[in-house]
Amino acid sequence: MNLSSPPGEVRADLLPRDAMRRFHRLRGRRLDRPRTAATLVSLALSAVVHAVTAAVLAAGVLIVVGWGGNVIGWLCGSVPIAIAIWTRPRTVRLPDGAEEVTRAEAPALFEAADRIAGAVGAAPPAAIHLHDRLYRCAHLRPGLRRRPVLLVGLPLLLTLTPRERAGMLGAELARDVSGDPGRGLLVPSALATVGEWRHALTGMRVDGYRDFGDPLVEANSAVKGGRMASQAIGKVTGWILVWPLFLAEFALRRLVSAQSQHAVYYADQVAARAVSSRAVVEYVDALVMAESRLTPVMAAARRGETADEIRRAVLSRDAGPGLVAARREKSLAGQAAWQAEPPMALRASLLESAGVEEGSAGLGSGESDRIDAELSRRLARAVRELSRIT
Repeated sequence: MNLSSPPGEVRADLLPRDAMRRFHRLRGRRLDRPRTAATLVSLALSAVVHAVTAAVLAAGVLIVVGWGGNVIGWLCGSVPIAIAIWTRPRTVRLPDGAEEVTRAEAPALFEAADRIAGAVGAAPPAAIHLHDRLYRCAHLRPGLRRRPVLLVGLPLLLTLTPRERAGMLGAELARDVSGDPGRGLLVPSALATVGEWRHALTGMRVDGYRDFGDPLVEANSAVKGGRMASQAIGKVTGWILVWPLFLAEFALRRLVSAQSQHAVYYADQVAARAVSSRAVVEYVDALVMAESRLTPVMAAARRGETADEIRRAVLSRDAGPGLVAARREKSLAGQAAWQAEPPMALRASLLESAGVEEGSAGLGSGESDRIDAELSRRLARAVRELSRIT
């Protein structure tokens, strides 16, 4: 597989069957937003998951109230209340270490983001957060207010050319109009909730397992066999109690995976119509090439080179198509079934086959240089952080 090869040459043996079937069904087509019917089913399943949590909380409260001042009643009621609180719906949160930059501090970055957001039809970011160690960019709606926030990893920004930066802004901002149910408030919190339920009911600690899952008590283990047996019984009981939620999780993950992957492919095409297919493909390839790009940057940081010197080296590099093709193929391995994000190699290949009209809301070298200048202090700090990583 290379940059100009047809997408049919993607190795099917490296991918989950569902992802490969979806890729072959969508290649060469102008995509629409994901289907509404499947999204409604995902929302309905998510509502059921949250209803179970609410029912458990209500049961705990009724036990406490019904048993009055009885200590046993308080103890019995506190368990479902604690589980319901532990598995409560959660909103998206920004990662630790994310630092907000204001419009006054980064006018060129906000101007570029606003312009490209308008081109893809997304809401302009209300805030931009930077992260010193993150090699990714994401458009998020954190918290209950769900304000649009752009999270930019400075190591990623440091290694991108101006065209790739335009592709980054276009591809990530277009996620906001992609119709992805996994970006809503209800579905992601339901997936997190069923994961917490699974951990609460079947995640009791057992010190060792053989491949077939039986508890393993080592000859010199300080853990008593009786304790191991009770833990195993707890796991079996948890499996019996939680199997309906497992079925809901299985169905929900499969539905959301199909819709989310379709939404990402659709967002890439929307971004291509705004900034250009080449910009989006090169950005996706930059994500595929993360290790190859970060290794020389980290080596330069350890040598004491400045952010400006690293940027000059980045802009003068020339990654051959053979290396990009090899990295794309390598990225296909180890893909989990029903994951929300499609493989990067498929994103690039699908966009290359789509033949969408090209956009022009790009990012020039002068504007990119202004972004570097206004973020110079933060880029220098990110370089220092990279130099400490061993």
